[in-house]
Amino acid sequence: MDRPRTLAVIDVGSNSIRLLVARALSGSAFEVVDEERFDARMGEGMEAGILTEGAISRGLRALSIMAQVARSHQPAAIAVAGTEALRRAANASEFIERAHELTGLQVRILTGHEEAYCGFLGVVNSTALRDGYLLDIGGGSLELMRVSRRSLESVHSGPFGAIYARERYLRSDPSLPRELRSLRKAVRAEFKVEAPHPVLFGTGGAVRNLARLIRLQRSYPLRRIHGLEITRREMARLAGRLARATNDERRRMPGVGANRADILHASAVVIDEVMDLTGAESLTVAGQGLREGLLWQLMRDEPAVLPDVRTASVMGLARANGVDELLAEPVVHAAASLFEATREVHRLGQPELDLLLHAARLAGIGMHIDYYNRDRHAEYLVHSGDLHGFSHREVVILASLVRWADSGTPDLSPYRAITLPDDARTASVLAVLLGTARAIRRRVPSPVLDCRAKVVKGSLRLHLASRGNLEAEFYEIERQQRRGEAVLKLTLAVRGLD
Repeated sequence: MDRPRTLAVIDVGSNSIRLLVARALSGSAFEVVDEERFDARMGEGMEAGILTEGAISRGLRALSIMAQVARSHQPAAIAVAGTEALRRAANASEFIERAHELTGLQVRILTGHEEAYCGFLGVVNSTALRDGYLLDIGGGSLELMRVSRRSLESVHSGPFGAIYARERYLRSDPSLPRELRSLRKAVRAEFKVEAPHPVLFGTGGAVRNLARLIRLQRSYPLRRIHGLEITRREMARLAGRLARATNDERRRMPGVGANRADILHASAVVIDEVMDLTGAESLTVAGQGLREGLLWQLMRDEPAVLPDVRTASVMGLARANGVDELLAEPVVHAAASLFEATREVHRLGQPELDLLLHAARLAGIGMHIDYYNRDRHAEYLVHSGDLHGFSHREVVILASLVRWADSGTPDLSPYRAITLPDDARTASVLAVLLGTARAIRRRVPSPVLDCRAKVVKGSLRLHLASRGNLEAEFYEIERQQRRGEAVLKLTLAVRGLD
């Protein structure tokens, strides 16, 4: 396999300047290798449409740091994109020229539509978003996008980023009721939503910060922000709480970033109003956005939208952790065969089969860390890795499958707040099927040429065609016998066919 390409992108935003360095594992997956953030506040004090000298100085320092860090990785390309603050600034060209002289980097100012499209790419390639709305809120602007069949249907950009909304509408500390009403009225006047939809995804630093607050409030069992769902009621309550507090009070709140204490309430009020406008029942947090969208554009020719986010993400996580997908596929095929053969017994459907097959691809990811604790490491990597397109409930089930693939019974009790009552049985059934599939493919390369499974009179009969002795496989299959009898109420009978 060719050496993965290293790529770097820098987002020059109104609030912060951020660097992302990643290795492209394929055309459909990447792994982050470095990141940097600098709170330059480029959009601060821009009432007259002019970047202040302080903002320019902070921005130049940030870019100098980003350039040094990025080049240390010897990237094949560095893309630098400017957003709302530079679009609005009459003296943007001065900043761009000085930045080029200082760093050699060329800053490209994105149009509102280009910025929205990059944000869309970052979200659609990391979530299950198919139809609905997407909001991307930064320091200077808010983009509200309509998504249909995983395509960007329309974009409406308005000047309602956190810094702009706070400076123009919420000047008192704490915010006055009339100021809050004025901001909400302005948002409602700007964004006309003709076709409400219950699905809304959100990206941007403010969205992620609000999600961390919600997670703390819930005592949520997962540390994942990506994929967290915030209900309409939760957002309304949080927006009210933040707006009633002073800057100092917000700064002392657990989970509020020190760099956002003075602007987070503005973001929350704007998002709350957008949720009402779109008819969203909840907001799903997307951990990826503009920077990742820029990265996808460097990695992929058009169309840059991934056809299958879940499989691409699983394969990327497996590859990043030393799993050879060619060696994993026989286990996938065996698991699929066992699932179909026992369908009348377990009565599970396509969603559960999909989880089983993804787990089969991920079951070996813990081995390169520590063979003897590979199951626990695999569980941790699934919980913590960049798995995209899965709900938090599905992540919990996947993690339990790779943890208990070979022995034992999945324990979902720590995740009752996320899982459904039937998920414990589902996980147990899928773990037995995965363990049996892995037993059938015990050796690498496997001598098993074909696997046929059939349920006959309370027995799961396995017929294995091979090119050699299968004693090792029979031994491993027998070790799954007790689990099969306990969970599926089936005995295991195996026969080798030369």
